[in-house]
Amino acid sequence: MSYLLFCALIGLCFGLLFLLSPEALGRLGTVLNAVLFTLNGQTLRYRFWIGLVFLAIAVWIFYVGLQVAAWYIIASWMVALVFGLLFLFLPGWLTWMSKASNVMLVSTDELAIGWRRVIGIALIVSSIYIFYGIFMSMK
Repeated sequence: MSYLLFCALIGLCFGLLFLLSPEALGRLGTVLNAVLFTLNGQTLRYRFWIGLVFLAIAVWIFYVGLQVAAWYIIASWMVALVFGLLFLFLPGWLTWMSKASNVMLVSTDELAIGWRRVIGIALIVSSIYIFYGIFMSMK
């Protein structure tokens, strides 16, 4: 129950920030959007070992998938196998995929600030609904 109360309080705070102080929300966004570290150099330095670990994980998931046939198990071992082979044999493709995925297609910050009134009201209304649900469940 306490996690619902925490979520409602966070939603209420951010809803009020969206409605009353978009500047503070923008400053918070610039602080939270800072890059702390990058993994590209670290992963390519140990690419052989990472590739072996991915292949070992793929073999283990494949073994589990033989016992439980589910689509997500099949998909997960295939992804682990592909990345294990990429780390071992085609690290240039990993670098290309990393550069391609770092391109920003849509700025969610600008989108959220553009719709700040709608998002703020939705957060406040959902927080009130959660508070109401908590209050009714305590009776």
